[in-house]
Amino acid sequence: MATNLTGNNTNATQCRNLGPIKEEPFGGMIKWIALTQAVGIIILNTLLILLLARRKKPSRMAFFVQHLAIADLSVGVLYVLPDTIFSRFLNSWEKYICLIFYGICANITIFASTFLIVVLTIDRLFVIIRPLSASTTGKKYRYGLVSGAWLLAIIIGIPYAAHAYFSCTVQGINICGHDFQNVQAVVVAEIFINVVIPVIIISFCYTWIVYVICRREKAGFNAPQKVRFSNRSTTLIGNFKKMESSSSSVITNAKKKTIKILLVVVIVYIVSWTPLNVAQVLNAFEVIPPNDIYVFLHVLAPVNSIMNPLVFLIFNRQMFMKDRSRSTSTAYNTATHIESINH
Repeated sequence: MATNLTGNNTNATQCRNLGPIKEEPFGGMIKWIALTQAVGIIILNTLLILLLARRKKPSRMAFFVQHLAIADLSVGVLYVLPDTIFSRFLNSWEKYICLIFYGICANITIFASTFLIVVLTIDRLFVIIRPLSASTTGKKYRYGLVSGAWLLAIIIGIPYAAHAYFSCTVQGINICGHDFQNVQAVVVAEIFINVVIPVIIISFCYTWIVYVICRREKAGFNAPQKVRFSNRSTTLIGNFKKMESSSSSVITNAKKKTIKILLVVVIVYIVSWTPLNVAQVLNAFEVIPPNDIYVFLHVLAPVNSIMNPLVFLIFNRQMFMKDRSRSTSTAYNTATHIESINH
């Protein structure tokens, strides 16, 4: 997490003694990696937000993806970029930037990004198990889920805001972090909030989704209908039913595609944040020291905020294409793409 945890409640007016300052190996490379990551997060998420915003009829999937991109953009602007500038390049914090961006905003935006991934998964489950009910849900449902994710992130972020500190040091630099009495309890709570509980919820949702899809396919829910007719009128009706069945199959395949996309997003998130959270727990219990590997994990953890927009943009490359002639084949491919992001 975006947390420099310490158990020392030193008076803010008294400069702290950090002891001998050890220069980080590969420090020059790390700061440029962090800056590149910050710029990438801001550019890619801004691009995804603009691409989705220009659509005349934003879908439910586009709505949740856009809000996830807003949360990831907030991670880049309110956490990664300030931390990179003041921790890596200037090596000293300004008081109000420290308290506002690192002390308050950083953890709230990270939690919000996490919870919105969970919200996306829950919505996919709802669409699969209750397709008719999902099609009739309105803005209250969508904004309720998104607002709930942000509200929960703000509530959990309150203790971090209350324990944020800015302090001078006898070495002549200003440091920024969070002061907690019981660091071990905090890092254990973080790994449950940020990794364990979301993974349990997401795993449950995916298990249910796979079960429902497999059960429907086994029952022949999406199988084409075979209809025989003796006259022209009934033949037209039969053709319409075949088209309807084919359309249902296309939508089902599109839903499977969005589930695969979301699964990639979840895996990237777990790979990004789990190592750092585990390292923080081991460090808090003095199993491992805060060594160079710990520094790399801290810098690279927000990489999921740059991978999320990349995944959605790569899987939906047609968002970059201009409208083409509306031939039958092109219309079919476009419908497939639209359904992949709408459902």
